[in-house]
Amino acid sequence: HIIELGKSSVLRNGTAWNAPFSAYYFTNDKSRFSLRSTLIQNGFEHVFSMTDISSKLGLQYLSRNVFWDGIPSTFYGVVLDQDQVLNYYRVDTTLANQYIEILHYDSVNHVVEGRFQTFLEGPTTYSFLPDSIKMTEGKFHLTIKE
Repeated sequence: HIIELGKSSVLRNGTAWNAPFSAYYFTNDKSRFSLRSTLIQNGFEHVFSMTDISSKLGLQYLSRNVFWDGIPSTFYGVVLDQDQVLNYYRVDTTLANQYIEILHYDSVNHVVEGRFQTFLEGPTTYSFLPDSIKMTEGKFHLTIKE
């Protein structure tokens, strides 16, 4: 195992992201799931999500799409007061090697283990927010919730 069951880790722009991840099945479809993590920092809610991930073993490349089209996608949002989106980041399609890799999937116990990395770009809406987010060295070993 690359990481202990129930754990996750990732570097955001080279610094440890200290928030747990959760995994959820896509509506009544146990062949696809999503990962989500939220970090409260300096009064802002930072939300990182990867969606439409196949539970099949192997490498899956990420797209910019935010629709459930069978291709994993990812986004990162910065929110104020739970309803004001300040910045929204999506996959930077000019950069390669963005993926999620499923290393182990147990369909009986609903446990998934894998790794990922993605590079996201967003509008520079506010000067105190970066124009890009790099999520690297991502690892997870989670029970998927129904």
